[in-house]
Amino acid sequence: MESIMQNFMDSMMNETVSYEDNDLAEFSNLSTNFEMYHKDTTNILVHMITTPLGIFGFLGLFMYATRSMTATSVLCLTYLLKLVASVPTGVFLGTMFFLVTCLFMARTARLGLVSSLGVIALAYVAQDLSHIITSEPTYQSAYSGGGHIDFSDLSSWSKMFMEHGFYLLPLCVDMFLRLIPIPATFSSLFSSPLPPTIQPVEDWLWLLLPIACWSVGNYCTDSKNGFCVFPGSPYFTRVITTNIATDPETDCESRKSDLATIRAWALKMMPPQNMSSHWWYRDLEVDEKAAFDRCAGSSHVVKAFRSLFSEQHYCLDIVDGMNEVYVTGPSRFGEGFNSDQIFYTKHVDGPFGLIPFVSVFRCIVGMDKNLMITTNYPMAEKKITAAEGDVVAFDFNREVHYITCDESKRAESDDYRVVLKLHYCVYPRILAPLGWFMHWANVQYNMAFRALFLRTINPKTPYERFLAWNVVFNTTLFNNIETYLGQRNAVYLMFAGLVWYCTGCYDWFLLATSFVHYFRYICTYYWRKDVDFGSFKRDVLLFKVLSITQVFGHYFFPSGSTPFQFDPISIAMIVIGYAVSVQSTKALGVDRTYFGAELGHCEPKWVTEFPYGYIPHPMIVSQVFALLGVLKADHFRESCPYLIHCHVVLYLTHMLQEHWDVWHDTMQKYFKAPKVKVI
Repeated sequence: MESIMQNFMDSMMNETVSYEDNDLAEFSNLSTNFEMYHKDTTNILVHMITTPLGIFGFLGLFMYATRSMTATSVLCLTYLLKLVASVPTGVFLGTMFFLVTCLFMARTARLGLVSSLGVIALAYVAQDLSHIITSEPTYQSAYSGGGHIDFSDLSSWSKMFMEHGFYLLPLCVDMFLRLIPIPATFSSLFSSPLPPTIQPVEDWLWLLLPIACWSVGNYCTDSKNGFCVFPGSPYFTRVITTNIATDPETDCESRKSDLATIRAWALKMMPPQNMSSHWWYRDLEVDEKAAFDRCAGSSHVVKAFRSLFSEQHYCLDIVDGMNEVYVTGPSRFGEGFNSDQIFYTKHVDGPFGLIPFVSVFRCIVGMDKNLMITTNYPMAEKKITAAEGDVVAFDFNREVHYITCDESKRAESDDYRVVLKLHYCVYPRILAPLGWFMHWANVQYNMAFRALFLRTINPKTPYERFLAWNVVFNTTLFNNIETYLGQRNAVYLMFAGLVWYCTGCYDWFLLATSFVHYFRYICTYYWRKDVDFGSFKRDVLLFKVLSITQVFGHYFFPSGSTPFQFDPISIAMIVIGYAVSVQSTKALGVDRTYFGAELGHCEPKWVTEFPYGYIPHPMIVSQVFALLGVLKADHFRESCPYLIHCHVVLYLTHMLQEHWDVWHDTMQKYFKAPKVKVI
């Protein structure tokens, strides 16, 4: 980060750099030619309205065609990255501002086909009228023989027209910047190329863009998490609940009788009580299969999914190849390794959590009076005991879960806990082939794993015992990866590392990993409702540890010319600051430290134990004090002159947010228009 900022500072100190001296000759020549047709101030100002208007219409059309905000965002990101080595800094920043504004306008407006085409036509006509009124010929006329399309040399015309269209917004921004008075220091910066540490990104776009999309797709997996594009965004829970055994007299969609039919069939199969039992959907008889179909297609289930996945953007397919009837068995932990143990062990069901944008959900549907077996979702901080008609849906490939058994409730519960396991594949309409692949892959995996599961449910030979141990070991290993690292975080860190490798600049990795937890604090504190509490704690702890590790890496192994120097005051500030921070966490408890009370997972509690009552906002103040102790060291300031400043500013921003209780509901009340009394 320091070298990036230093490049900007160096640019500001230098004289104005001509485009030609910095490999910007193509844009410079194009800009010179474009300026010949855009000298009138009125014409330029009109272009600064009509050009963004046309882009707004185009993005609306693209969003309508793809039905995807994510695809439209990726298009805009690709465009900006293609400009990195082609335009000067000021033009790039201006283009980025207008493009992001148009993107959010398109998302808000949700233009249809006719309205999008109408906006594009309006922008085109208005731009031509501006040239007519100001008596300036259009730039297009320079390569169109005075008309709009040069049919005599369509190939050359097409090439010029595409170039004109691609650079139109940057060219208009360039003309506009020449109109406004800019201080000399900023003028030098704006006319210089982007820092050398950014420019290699365009050469590696073929690799970085797919990995960036992969990373975004692991966060942006449903409509509610549509803006969760990196680990600093708030992440909302994906555990869905509903009930399909409603009163049949008042709800024609009640599936109460269907559940009873399937349960009676399962008990007729005489399942053993000393181990779990499973029957595929295809094994059911005609009446039971029809009852199963009605349960899987229940409008209550579909409505629950549509609360998380917009019908406009997502397809919802039933995965019959995974559906089954299941009877819960005991834990059998005292019988050596066996596959029944995995249900009572924290685990993730499927291995395809790294496939972006698409999901397969498993639904547990209770069919009887169950008070004993509870399914726990530690990342969502939910514990659900599914009784008759209760539906609990969770991501088959991403959600950590396990069951527990309360033997004290055995007398009050039915003898067998029989459940339906329904499965649904949910995918963006624009990515249907990826969704179909996810559907197929999960069916194949589930069938293969079931064969292994049945072979190790009651192992007898040494080989079967080894397979049983392997099932339990790998289940535990995969759970630990998801619990302490997170699959999506692993991809994000890989992307940040690739940017470091491709640009040769470690500061990009430092920038991408040092401040994530602050953004997550601020956003989570603001939104609060339905936050995935477990993954929130995991992610902020992960990135905070990574951030602090890098700070102290620079502290003890500085990259500047000055080696590490022992500074007793600096060390004392660091020790005191973090000691108070640890004591603050002890006084609050981990859950309350991470907004457990604000998010509804803990009861509010007035804490008076030191340092509360003695130091205002001790958690943040103590850590800021420790960071200032790091900054106190001369060798660190030389190595990283701006890093601690960014940390402190973000910490204090969050402190003010907490102090004034700035979150969604208070802002809604504050900005809510007062009611006008009509007399």
